[in-house]
Amino acid sequence: MRVLVIDVAASEGGALTILESFYNHIKKFDKSNEYIFVLSDYYLSEESNIKVDVYSDVKKSYFNRLKFDYCFGKKLIKKWSPDVVFSMQNTIFHNIGNVRQVVYMHQSIPFQTLKKFNILNNKERKLAIIQYFIGYCIKKSVKKANNVIVQTNWIKEAVIKKTKIDDEKIKVIFPDFNYQEIAKADEQTLNTSEFFYPAINEIYKNHECIYHAIDILNKRNPHKFKVYLTLNGNDNEKIINCGYINRNEVFENMKTKVLIFPSYIETVGLPLLEAKLIGTIILASNTPFSHEILDGYENAYFFNPFNADELAILMKKCIDKEIVLKRIYRPCFENSNSWDRIVSILNE
Repeated sequence: MRVLVIDVAASEGGALTILESFYNHIKKFDKSNEYIFVLSDYYLSEESNIKVDVYSDVKKSYFNRLKFDYCFGKKLIKKWSPDVVFSMQNTIFHNIGNVRQVVYMHQSIPFQTLKKFNILNNKERKLAIIQYFIGYCIKKSVKKANNVIVQTNWIKEAVIKKTKIDDEKIKVIFPDFNYQEIAKADEQTLNTSEFFYPAINEIYKNHECIYHAIDILNKRNPHKFKVYLTLNGNDNEKIINCGYINRNEVFENMKTKVLIFPSYIETVGLPLLEAKLIGTIILASNTPFSHEILDGYENAYFFNPFNADELAILMKKCIDKEIVLKRIYRPCFENSNSWDRIVSILNE
């Protein structure tokens, strides 16, 4: 079987991580199928059953991306004659006839209901475009695709609600994760007066909630604590901006600090999963994705991401040691072999 894998959108962050994970899986475990990866750059190397086809102009503008989705598919189908098209970038090709299409949908912004972004606000414009315009294309793709794959149950329910597609058409396949490599937090290493939030500087990551909570704590009664962020900027008495840190450094911080997670838009919320596996205390936004990961986890505490006072209360309880680490004896997760399941869907 020949699979045309479409992921011109992947170039950094989570999208590139997902692409590389799938590539590494089929490189190691699937020699029976042929794969052609259509990308915006040479992120992957070719193998005996893997080819790479690069189109660097696609990411230069939204117009180029729309032109690619709506007009370029026929050219690629004619060039490669695939049995199935596997889109890893949330949208499918249009006007390509009866070629079967499977879409891996991992963009939650058009399906969440907590925040409506304003296209007239410069800071929110990019997210508003994703929510309304790209969101329209994603929903249209979900309706037309033969199969839809999502990562979590909450996003499945949200997609069905927004698109009215049949429940049988959409499959939940939780992403694989190397659980064995993570060391555990314990009472001796965890400092409950130090907090950590690994996130990029996007509006929905909601750093403002942390800043306001710090102000509240300082005004009510000054406390000795520090908050470590993976942003660039000047430090002060309470905030340490670490800048970019690698995955192992993220794990080390989670072992010794309380995780704060005020983000209100995620599909999975990977730091929540990582912190749960490490066994640390987590102060998380009261959102569907947080509950899907954390419900039943004894070291999780929830707050309204739009109410900094609630976060400040939880932080103070940690500082005062009213919230302490509870020992967890049972395993949190089992590996899901997600790429095996996805390859089996492609082979149907």
